[in-house]
Amino acid sequence: MGQSTTLPQKQITFHVKGQKGAIPAIGLGTVGLNEKCTDSCAAALAIGYRHLDAALSYGNHQDVGEAIRQSGVPREEIFVSTKIVFCPYIADQNEAEATWLYDAVNTKGNEAACIDLCLEQLGLDYVDLLLVHNPTVSREEYGAACLPHFFELFQHKQSPSAIRPDILPDGSRLRSVLRKAKMDELVRTVDKEGALSIRKKTWAAMEKALSDGKCKFIGVSNYPAALLEEMKTYATIMPAVNQVELTPWFARQRLRDTASRLGIAIVAYGSGQTMSIRKDETVQEIAEKYDKSPMQVILRWNLQGGIASIPNSGSPDHIRENYSVLDDFELSDEDMNRLNDLEENYPLYWDPMPTIATIKDRDDHEEYCNYRMYNCQSWQDR
Repeated sequence: MGQSTTLPQKQITFHVKGQKGAIPAIGLGTVGLNEKCTDSCAAALAIGYRHLDAALSYGNHQDVGEAIRQSGVPREEIFVSTKIVFCPYIADQNEAEATWLYDAVNTKGNEAACIDLCLEQLGLDYVDLLLVHNPTVSREEYGAACLPHFFELFQHKQSPSAIRPDILPDGSRLRSVLRKAKMDELVRTVDKEGALSIRKKTWAAMEKALSDGKCKFIGVSNYPAALLEEMKTYATIMPAVNQVELTPWFARQRLRDTASRLGIAIVAYGSGQTMSIRKDETVQEIAEKYDKSPMQVILRWNLQGGIASIPNSGSPDHIRENYSVLDDFELSDEDMNRLNDLEENYPLYWDPMPTIATIKDRDDHEEYCNYRMYNCQSWQDR
């Protein structure tokens, strides 16, 4: 399938210590595409997409690589990103086996092997962007950070791993109760010096991959603002990109301000699933006003906020529809503000607070102090 695009190529730039470049404003996310992955990636490339986002944990590198080879698009025109070391290393085998998505290969401390495995599976000599999939370094931090997955998201997907009920007999929200318990356990047990040491070693391996020519750029994923600030104390090369959950309901202004000040590009994930779960009236009204889909409204909100997006879809029509937001409409300032007003600080995928709790100077960070002061009140009241 050859290239056939008349649509524009818009990019989000980054300029950090040691790295300068740009990433396409719209890419195709490949998580969960399964048997549709190769065809979806090939369709996206034919439409005009030039960014394909993968991860070792997705198990689809071969499919993404095959789509690239089938596409007829020159390799140097395609921006390929992937992510490694999703899991913390867990020594106890029983604990490891009981941990969600645990993969003994895809762990912190095994960065070099993960990088080589990615390239082998993709059938590529290099990737354009290599990301640390998440910052967690212990089983306790990992378990607390990924907790949001198991509620609205997994309930929507009808996953057998979904946790129910939402509301306990006394009216408490189970998610808030479990979040507090997980945070309390983490704060009691965290080794802050050890956590920093692991993060340093992981990033050193990423810098080596860059110097070895295995990637063009390096970055991070699911890193809160406090961790980006911490990286200034040890990174020879700062991350070009931070790929995070970002929607009007989890807009992360502090993270966006920090990334902008440091020159880091933000890539948003989670737009599609969030829209399916929320079915928000404000978004629907705005979509009807512009004769667009709610998904297109959120992608355009990202774009006008200087944020790149990686929506995933197995439908060629939706893939084209998502890509069209680059040039076929623009949200008014009023509608941008209406979307901004939806903020609830409520993630559906990844909770940044457990990682902030592992930082040496966590008490200096406003987010952590607010958590301590209000004891999850904003979450419990939702």
